[in-house]
Amino acid sequence: MGVYDSNIASSIPILYGGSVNGANSKDLFTMDNINGGLIGGASLNGEEFVEIYQAAESLIYE
Repeated sequence: MGVYDSNIASSIPILYGGSVNGANSKDLFTMDNINGGLIGGASLNGEEFVEIYQAAESLIYE
C-alpha cells in the first residue's frame, strides 16, 4: 500500500459491500470513508431495496 500517496488514496471511492439492508443503510452511508454501497441480496426484495433508496435519498436532502 506504500505505493500510493494519501491524495490518490482519498480520490478512490469506497463502496461498502457487506450486507447493506434497510436497517443499517443510513448508518453505513453516513460513515467516513464509505462513498456508497454494493447492494446484493437486498436488491432481490423490493421493499428492502426501497428502504435503502429512501435512506440514501434522505441524506441528499439533509
